Amino acid sequence: MKIPWSGFRSTSTKLSLQFALLYSVLVALMFLGAYRLSIYEIRDRTFDRMRADAETLTGVYANHGADRLTEHVKALQTVNFENSRIFLLLDQNDRTVSGNILEMDPAAVTGDDVQFIPVNDIEIDGDHEDEVNGYWLAQTRIGPFQFIQGTGDHVGSEVVEALAVALVIGSVMAIAAGLLAGVWVGKITEKRIVDISNTLDRVSTGDLQARIPTSDGASDDLSRVSESVNATLGRLETLLETQQQISSDIAHDLRTPLQRLRQRLERLQSQTQPDPSEAGASLVEVEDIITTFNALLRIAQVEAGDQRARFEKVDLDTVAETVFEAFEPSAENQSQTLRLTRSPSTAMVLGDRALLLQLASNLIENALRHCPEGTTIDVTVDASDGHATLTVSDNGPGIPIEDCERVFRRFYRGDKSRSSAGHGLGLAMVSAIATLHEAEVSLSDNEPGLTVGITFRGLKVD
Repeated sequence: MKIPWSGFRSTSTKLSLQFALLYSVLVALMFLGAYRLSIYEIRDRTFDRMRADAETLTGVYANHGADRLTEHVKALQTVNFENSRIFLLLDQNDRTVSGNILEMDPAAVTGDDVQFIPVNDIEIDGDHEDEVNGYWLAQTRIGPFQFIQGTGDHVGSEVVEALAVALVIGSVMAIAAGLLAGVWVGKITEKRIVDISNTLDRVSTGDLQARIPTSDGASDDLSRVSESVNATLGRLETLLETQQQISSDIAHDLRTPLQRLRQRLERLQSQTQPDPSEAGASLVEVEDIITTFNALLRIAQVEAGDQRARFEKVDLDTVAETVFEAFEPSAENQSQTLRLTRSPSTAMVLGDRALLLQLASNLIENALRHCPEGTTIDVTVDASDGHATLTVSDNGPGIPIEDCERVFRRFYRGDKSRSSAGHGLGLAMVSAIATLHEAEVSLSDNEPGLTVGITFRGLKVD
């Protein structure tokens, strides 16, 4: 029969063997501990009984004399079962007065300590228990008498034997349970690992929608790994979709200016005397394209998250005030009103000051650009709810509900803003900076107009 050695390399088999080894070691330690404790307790109990009997006989002699002492020793001998206990009462001349010990060396028992004597070194009256290998002997001086008593070791042996049988049976059951548990746990673990591996294989072949199956409420390590992998795959899918969208948007939005630039260059090439206005217009087109690519590069740098290493405490009120002062003259020139409302309490957020300035600038510039004359634009900083919030609202034309999700896409421009200047990257930059700062961006109807809120949740607010 060919042995499937590959099975021994599987996780389930290794876990089973590890469980079995662990249980075997634990059972061996349990047996050793139980054996030591049982022997100690049995001997301690035996010695206590022997001391109690000696004290009782000492009291009998003191109260009733030698005859009553002799009778009590004979009584102990009579109720004795198969000589499991032995007794010897010697007078001052070492002559036997009573007991079932026929012959032994009294000198073998000296002092107050209990000593073990092999059964072959003692001759007793009658037969002894077959399992007795020896006796624990102790001697006590009672008046002129020397009282020697012993207890066979078979009681402890029988208890240990019963304990050994129980532990052997228990160990077999424990090892079997360990093997079964190991196989069961290992199979479950192996299946989940296979699910993870298969999902990653599907992703590697281009199936970015593949996800690892997860159970609701599960909180073990593999579940957390699966959730992390699924989150990573979701993020990867989003990033790839974003890159595809960016490529499509770049091709769509830059095709027209590039075509215009080519036409102008062709006209310049065909002209004997180049028209300076055509050259100037070409330069404007080039600058516009460069500006677009620089904006895209800036957004990509923000989304990379490298700036997090330079985060520091930034006062959101100071950021809003700086941007307000920079755009207030432009608002006046366009017959618009720009107002600033500071937070009643200092709002400190953890972030990059330059990026936060650009975020606020893009929001205000976007409102100024797309709102007509007479529009009022309010810039508000608030920290009253425990989170720092920057809000820019206006009473201009607003945007349709269906455009609320699209305005953060690169190059997206609504129907109302196609006639105005810009590249459709301002709110995309706002979204990227907010994401970097773990902030939430919200759009709402100002009735009329638009309100854009940036809430810095989970960041420090003083």
